Amino acid sequence: MRILIIPDSFKENLSATAVSKAIRKGVFSVIPKAEIREIPFSDGGEGALDVLLQHAKGSIAKCKTENVLGEKIEAQYFRFEEKKTAWIELSQASGLAQIPVENRNALKASTYGTGLLVKDALSKGCKKIILGVGGSATTDGGAGIFQALGGKLLDPQGREIGKGGAALSELETFIAPSISDQVQWIIACDVENPLLGSKGAAAIYGPQKGASPEAIKRLDKNLEKLAKIIAKQYNRSIIDLKGGGAAGGTAAGMHGFFNASLASGFSLLAEMINLEEKVQKADLIFTAEGKIDEQSIQGKLTGSVAQLAKKYQIPVIGLAGSIKGPYNSLYAAGFSGVFAIQNGPMSLIESKKNADKLLADTARRVLSLYIQNTP
Repeated sequence: MRILIIPDSFKENLSATAVSKAIRKGVFSVIPKAEIREIPFSDGGEGALDVLLQHAKGSIAKCKTENVLGEKIEAQYFRFEEKKTAWIELSQASGLAQIPVENRNALKASTYGTGLLVKDALSKGCKKIILGVGGSATTDGGAGIFQALGGKLLDPQGREIGKGGAALSELETFIAPSISDQVQWIIACDVENPLLGSKGAAAIYGPQKGASPEAIKRLDKNLEKLAKIIAKQYNRSIIDLKGGGAAGGTAAGMHGFFNASLASGFSLLAEMINLEEKVQKADLIFTAEGKIDEQSIQGKLTGSVAQLAKKYQIPVIGLAGSIKGPYNSLYAAGFSGVFAIQNGPMSLIESKKNADKLLADTARRVLSLYIQNTP
């Protein structure tokens, strides 16, 4: 049996590679001679650099930068072999996983550090910037990137405002940085959320970034202000942009500031490594992520894998730390089944601590059932 394992990471817990190894262990316990192909993957956010290192021609570039709270760090990005294209993973400098829960501050968090990575790539001659925006700790609409590249965000008195989403309340106008119009900007995102409202950047993702209900209202109002000023100065509407809410509105902001196009991170990476051909050759596919729910089939990795496999009627098993319906939507998208990895009542802490063992055990149990019911 040819089994393809293509998981995402369990954010703030297991890397995609660790998830893949755990599933492989469970598969081998049932079918010791199974022909297994592992492709730890990404939907364009966290983990994209690992995928590119394994499957694309290029190298890692390192750069001194800062995290979302302004603390000095070193981060990396990927430069393709032809040296004119860079893949910047926002989570490297502006990621949620880098900030302990008790230190998260959605009002102050800034994408400035990601902007320093972009600045470094441009200084090295890159003319195409692909920005993967998953896993962010920010809700500043990409304003920090704009500032890091030399752009000025000004208050009514012409003074530069500070960093972070809260500072946008003071924004009156901006002055664009000196960047060549020949630079091509692509935002690799995995969600369809708009910038504002009940399904927007602040409301949906703010709580995990440390935002209180009051802070969420402030951030949503500030992002709306940013959108109005961009519309006034650049005549670009970002409020209704599909996927604009990604990474705290970074996707919308980059479209507004630099006319960046938005694309599926999964599709970009899948094309780069010719994933579709590998899917066609599989008899069964395992995919996994921390949570599988309706958002999974709106551009995220597991749902994208299921939808791709559906084209060739390849069964797909989804494993997750937690699952949530409506399940009919998941099945219609291509999942043959979705399974939570817990094997009994346990706390989130216990589940995360034993995630690798639970993944292996669940893969073993599900595969055993699959074999029994397969002619």
